[in-house]
Amino acid sequence: MIFHPFLLEKPPYLKLLYFILIIICSLFLVNIFGMVLAVPFFGRSFIETISGAYDYNDPGVVAKLKYLQIINQLALFIVPVLIFAFFAWKNIPDYLKLNKRINAYLVLIAVSIILAGLPFINWLTALNSNMSLPEQLSGVEEWMRASETEAGTLTNAFLSSATVGGLLINVLMIAILPAIGEEFFFRGILQRLFSEWIKNVHIAIWVTAFIFSAFHMQFFGFLPRFLLGIYLGYLFYWSGTLWLPIIVHFINNGLAVVVAWLAARGMVGISYETFGSSDNLYVNLTSGLVVAGLIFVLYRIQKRALKT
Repeated sequence: MIFHPFLLEKPPYLKLLYFILIIICSLFLVNIFGMVLAVPFFGRSFIETISGAYDYNDPGVVAKLKYLQIINQLALFIVPVLIFAFFAWKNIPDYLKLNKRINAYLVLIAVSIILAGLPFINWLTALNSNMSLPEQLSGVEEWMRASETEAGTLTNAFLSSATVGGLLINVLMIAILPAIGEEFFFRGILQRLFSEWIKNVHIAIWVTAFIFSAFHMQFFGFLPRFLLGIYLGYLFYWSGTLWLPIIVHFINNGLAVVVAWLAARGMVGISYETFGSSDNLYVNLTSGLVVAGLIFVLYRIQKRALKT
């Protein structure tokens, strides 16, 4: 009996509904499995510890939160995507555009754009952080800043490790899994479904980038993350392979992890948040212009490759 993918001929909006249903089921089942699996490593007190007030200065609590973060990433981003792709196409690598070979020259340019854009992105982040809502929304702004502070505290707790083991765990949790999982989820599934539904790939890229940035719930970093989402979306569209945005996403996140680790060991005197930033407006604007130029070069290379 030949397996016929259940979602293959379903309309995009129905595929999206099924995808949401798969996500809900995955979050429930994978997290339960993760809780059970945690007992041999952390003991029976695991659930009690993570359900109470967090002491971010306690290495044991931070270790449990890291474990929970990894399980949540698997439950939300990776497992549901693989299940959905199987029922939408059966050939998972083919559906997610993982079969195409990637040009090393394109990787070099794409990564160079991330590095060259650090001053510009950090400048935008600073501008975004100074955002102020109208007086009528002061309560909303207070909640947003409290959420931002909480997220920053958790991130600092994760990145404070100075051990090699801590570095490897952080690379897995903050660089590898998000690069794979979030690109699977946002570019591999959502961008594709929106493109099929709206019939306009550019709108699909921008809508997906908006959701990508909003999902992180860090409102005062919304603009730079939104632009990153647009960039990753076009990398996927131009290259036709999900590997290129995955690699760029990994470098972007991994750079912060390595800088934070070096800072924790006293080897550098900067933080991951300020790495690459500049107080010189001309440097920031030049950074933006260089990024724009490199993106245009990348676009022309891919356009020429499609003609040959």
